[in-house]
Amino acid sequence: MLTLKMFHVFCAYATGVGFILRGVMVILDSPAKHHTVTKRLPHLIDTCLLFSGLFMVIYWNISPVTEHWLLAKLVALLFYIGFGLVMIRLGNTEFRRWVGLLGGVLIYCYIVGVAHSKSVFSMFSFL
Repeated sequence: MLTLKMFHVFCAYATGVGFILRGVMVILDSPAKHHTVTKRLPHLIDTCLLFSGLFMVIYWNISPVTEHWLLAKLVALLFYIGFGLVMIRLGNTEFRRWVGLLGGVLIYCYIVGVAHSKSVFSMFSFL
């Protein structure tokens, strides 16, 4: 099970790096953003991330109803997807693309913080 968790963590960091790289490509209007690998690799990584997370939840018998940190991650994931949509598809101005990128990065940091601390208030754990 430790191998699956390590794979999940690898995919989580890979999706964060990929999000930032795609955001930079979109903002700079790079032709690389239209490459097949650039378009398909994030979906492959995110699918692996999702399924590894589901397998861990099933194996460890964790429920978002009882574990509030898991519910917070799932809700934050919806916001992360929304910011990604704004950045890549709905951002018809540079300002909107920046909002999508920065919002997505902040939500991503929150999700990683919740995963490490197992607390909904992960951003405030340093106080």
